[in-house]
Amino acid sequence: MPWAATIVLGSRRTAVQCVGVAQASVNASFSMLFNSWNFLVFMAVLLPLYYAPSASAGWQLALLLAASAVFYAWESPWLLGLLIGSSSVSVFAAQQIVANRWAAPSPGAQPSGTLAAARRWLWLGVSINLLALLLFKYAPLLSALAPEWMLPSPARDWALAIPLPVGISFYTFQGISLIVDAWRGDLPAATKASLAAHGLGRSTSFRDATFYLLFFPQLVAGPIVKAHDFLPQIGRKTRRDIDWLTARRALVTGFFLKMVVADNLAEQTVPLALGTAGDMSMGALNLLALIYAYSLQIFADFAGYSLIAIGLSSLFGYTLSANFNFPYLATTITDFWRRWHLSLSSWLREYLYIPLGGNRRGDVRTYVNLFIVMFLGGLWHGAAWKYALWGTLHGVFLAVERLVSRFRRAPASGSTLLATAAPVFGWFFTFHVVTLLWLTFVMPDLHAIEKCLRAVACDPLGRPGAPVFALLFYGTPVALYHAWGALRERSPALATRLLNSIAEPVIHGIMVFAIVTNAGAPRGFIYFQF
Repeated sequence: MPWAATIVLGSRRTAVQCVGVAQASVNASFSMLFNSWNFLVFMAVLLPLYYAPSASAGWQLALLLAASAVFYAWESPWLLGLLIGSSSVSVFAAQQIVANRWAAPSPGAQPSGTLAAARRWLWLGVSINLLALLLFKYAPLLSALAPEWMLPSPARDWALAIPLPVGISFYTFQGISLIVDAWRGDLPAATKASLAAHGLGRSTSFRDATFYLLFFPQLVAGPIVKAHDFLPQIGRKTRRDIDWLTARRALVTGFFLKMVVADNLAEQTVPLALGTAGDMSMGALNLLALIYAYSLQIFADFAGYSLIAIGLSSLFGYTLSANFNFPYLATTITDFWRRWHLSLSSWLREYLYIPLGGNRRGDVRTYVNLFIVMFLGGLWHGAAWKYALWGTLHGVFLAVERLVSRFRRAPASGSTLLATAAPVFGWFFTFHVVTLLWLTFVMPDLHAIEKCLRAVACDPLGRPGAPVFALLFYGTPVALYHAWGALRERSPALATRLLNSIAEPVIHGIMVFAIVTNAGAPRGFIYFQF
């Protein structure tokens, strides 16, 4: 995306804008999209081979490993070298950690290795993963910030030209998950025994762990899968292992959200992406519609991808956890992060927030930990200060909510109106905070955001145009989707009856018809840039 890394000061701004374009070109060349004909042919060939009558577990894993390599390197083969190198480091480090820390030569014996050796592999594996992420994702930002005397021009130009490999943040985090789980021993006994095996057993465990990191449905944009959740699932699959209901629901809903909702809204939000929204005479009403439209677009795009990944995994007999839980029903920012990008929230909590001390070391340390986690979570989304600002502001709201909750008193039993109004106000406030902060994702820099918001506040209201109609037409499915989520939470029995009625296949039929007849122009997924 051209806005991937643009916020710097003074003369450095142009250089980082250029690197945003360079990084976007790599993302744009990744044409094996879920919503492409290439991918449809890819799956039509892959599934029959995978479920061939004589297919063994080894055949299926080798086939999916090869398919994942083709999928990832479809238009940029050089990316495969980085992916294989990163995964090999992670798997080898995990094997060495388990062999030194947990493996015992016989029942009741002491581990054959040493704790110090395991610790060295822990730090080495995590450091190499983070250094690769630092080099390929953050070198342009760091080089732009470095003084002229510290970084010669050739080195600066080289750093600014480094492309952004698709999905590097996702597979790096999964590699770190594997290494840390191995250190903690947070793996099933059979998995630990496999990782610590010798000879052919070592090769088998290397293959299995590599498959966990490279499994193509979730490779480039999640959900982020933890080793202790995925590795025990590896084995021979038959057609009986396919969860057809999950696959149908996830694939139909996911493709609808992406191709019908997100891709059509994306055609309207181009002025935001170009940073020209504040300069156009479209009226405050249409500008506001663009802001709302992008909020719905980014949800439909990323939730759509996650659902497609879940559905595809089900077709191969594997289960991935849900990544979204109707986030626009949230009544607080804290609640939002319990619903949005659940795999990232869980990863940050388990591998960063808790190791930093979580909320166990007093209030001040808790607020500091929240700030650190959200600041780094913001930078995880992109090598630009606008992403850090996005994460920091979310962290501030989380800290304020935590502080306020300590002094909040429950409304009196007679305060029915207050009890009813508080969640409504909370929802309204949360949705608009989240929506306004999404502008840091789509607009090039803070100056463009300021111009856009100033135009919303100061320009004449104007007549409703294409942005308003697109918001109403393509945004309504997102609203209905969240209304369904509210029904599930408040009346689960009624929701279950509706799921088992004719209503669901009818609605899915309408969705499939819309996918065939009203899909937007095919676009890459927004989270490919991360």
